[in-house]
Amino acid sequence: MDFRPDENQVAVAGLAADVLGHAAARESTDAAGGVDRSDGAWRATWADLARADLLGLAAPEDLGGAGLGAEEVAAVLTEAGRLAIAAPVLPGLALGILPVAVHGTDDQRRRLLPAALTGEELIVGALSEVGAAVPTAPSTRAVRTASGWALTGRKVAVGYAQHAAHLLVSATTDDGAAVFLVPAPAPGVTVTPSPTSTGAAEGTVDLAGVELPAESVLGGSTDGTVAQAVRECGLSGAAAVADGALAGALALTVDHLRKREQFGRPLGAFQAVAQQIADVYIASRTLHLAAASAAWRVGTGSPADEATALAAHWLAAEAPAAVRTCHHLHGGIGVDVTYPLHRFYSTIKDLTRFVGGVPQTVRALSAAHRDDATNADESGRFLALTTSQRALQAELRDYFSTLMTPEERAEMLVQRHGEAFRDVVRRMGIDDRLGVGWPIEYGGKGFGPIEQYLFANEASRADVQLPSVTLQTVGPTLQAFGTEEQKARFLPKILSGEIHFAIGYTEPEAGTDLASIRTTAVRDGDHYVVNGQKIFTTGGHDADYVWIAVRTDPDAPKHKGISILILDTKDPGYSWTPIITADGAHHVNATYYNDVRVPVDMLVGAENEGWKLITTQLNHERVMLGPSGRIGVLHDRVDAWAHEKDLLGDPDVAGALARVRAAELINELLNWQVAAAEAGGPVDVADASATKVFGSDRIQGLTALLEETVGTHGDPSDPATAELLQWLDIQAKRHLVLTFGGGVNEIQRELIALMGLQLPRVPR
Repeated sequence: MDFRPDENQVAVAGLAADVLGHAAARESTDAAGGVDRSDGAWRATWADLARADLLGLAAPEDLGGAGLGAEEVAAVLTEAGRLAIAAPVLPGLALGILPVAVHGTDDQRRRLLPAALTGEELIVGALSEVGAAVPTAPSTRAVRTASGWALTGRKVAVGYAQHAAHLLVSATTDDGAAVFLVPAPAPGVTVTPSPTSTGAAEGTVDLAGVELPAESVLGGSTDGTVAQAVRECGLSGAAAVADGALAGALALTVDHLRKREQFGRPLGAFQAVAQQIADVYIASRTLHLAAASAAWRVGTGSPADEATALAAHWLAAEAPAAVRTCHHLHGGIGVDVTYPLHRFYSTIKDLTRFVGGVPQTVRALSAAHRDDATNADESGRFLALTTSQRALQAELRDYFSTLMTPEERAEMLVQRHGEAFRDVVRRMGIDDRLGVGWPIEYGGKGFGPIEQYLFANEASRADVQLPSVTLQTVGPTLQAFGTEEQKARFLPKILSGEIHFAIGYTEPEAGTDLASIRTTAVRDGDHYVVNGQKIFTTGGHDADYVWIAVRTDPDAPKHKGISILILDTKDPGYSWTPIITADGAHHVNATYYNDVRVPVDMLVGAENEGWKLITTQLNHERVMLGPSGRIGVLHDRVDAWAHEKDLLGDPDVAGALARVRAAELINELLNWQVAAAEAGGPVDVADASATKVFGSDRIQGLTALLEETVGTHGDPSDPATAELLQWLDIQAKRHLVLTFGGGVNEIQRELIALMGLQLPRVPR
């Protein structure tokens, strides 16, 4: 899996940025002079794109094009959004030239593309209708006649319709949906201008029995395949523009927060500001991944119904609020018409209306077919699971579905660490399942980060508790920093499921400020003598060892002088008391260390260098706190219940499940993107924090949504409904810890602002 743009896409984006940068400067001059953006001023920009051969990226080479595809077109759209350019890139490029180039017949391409590529003629898509944005089943009708076709209907939100030479009109035929090539001046075609937030040209197109020749059907297809492909071009194109617009608004805001000072320091150094801009970063990051996935699927000819529906929904659900936050952080300057921020806001508003807003995009996502297969070459840029990874995913899903008995599940709802848990983990060890992501030299499978994420996600999806601390935190850190003796002693037993670790970091007075720990380890010959207390120690009552952070140099700065020890829980002086959490489970403990003697050879890494181990481990832990499978199991359990109760057709139930599915897919893309990047180096701090914040925040809200849905539409006296409600209640309470476990989300947002956006550090 590779999320990086290839050489062609990088080159196209660079050229588009250069061309459109000059156009943006010209537009600023026009705006200062009061030039109306709908009066044809866009033509200069369109001509610039044509001269740079950026209109013909997807056209065949024999017609003067570059023979590329939707991803390169998306690169132009994204740059146009990033600069808030007034040009018909969505209606004219994504919905005009691209569909004709990719789906038109040879004759249609020869007739339409030459004049379109030079910018002389404009082809625009006309898909949306009153009450139905970019519909799958248009109400516009196409009826066969003796000489061809007759079209009747009304299209709304048709960008630049007043300036078009040709319209691509979607309509329903007796065979299915189709797209028709309609000359704009044809008898029966009427264009009525309509307002937009940006001021760009748009119109309503009325078609009153418009007569067309038989060869007017795009690609000659009336079975719905070309019509669906054109829809996908439009939705992915809208997401690409929105991706750029939100990125542009974010960049402008970050620059403002660096330079603008209040009370003697930059705005970006205030914690409240860091929290808000980090959320914009996450919105921008997730929209980019959704847009990139949609464009990749469209460009490779892979199934893209769900990916494009997801991108459209994420645009409508996330981008408007994110840009409003940018305005808020600017204050008065942001609404000054001579400052460009309002143009990004207007662009996002128009795009949200184009895709139908949140209600319609939720319905569309609910109805979308899942995009499991791909048609792409797996050796190049690839934004999906490979054939072998899909096979592994299916194998793991099947394995985890039967791993636990009902009795074990019932016991582990309240006793998450104990004999039942140990038996399950030992079975995984016997079945050789625990080393999916470990190197072969340490007894693992040698698979990459993607496969390890698949393992964690599928376990979460099956509601199977993994020995995550032991397997995904201690094991990898020992591989990187442990001595050969430590590796030989612990790693094989971890893989066999024989030993378990607890993490001893959090303390009563320090909380999530790990650098403020007070537990001490004083060297005494061949041992360290450990004294102190930890709290919320997961599994500390059943663990064989505690991976404990201790202060070995009390005089060093607080981030220095920390070391990591492996403490045997059988040693005298170690004790614990249970903490029963809100979900009714015994999962965490207060742990006490009274003169516990730990051999010196149980020091991991160098003395006083433990902070590096902690931060390395926490980056992995933060990512693993946000597996998409945790959201997936919520969806699957409620979906199965709704299917059994014949409730999948209920709008409330379908809408709730669609929202959960959207978050799962976005979370999955975040997981994949981080894993793909990890394959080439250390986990990026900002991406790890973004994944953790997104996953932990979203699952709390989604669990509440599903509880409300089941509670409203189910009968609690029904045994199956009662069982599901009880399970959801436990999950909701269990998920409370996720926003502060592994690093409180407010600090994660500060890390995003600092490491991801290079804003000043928030002072303490």
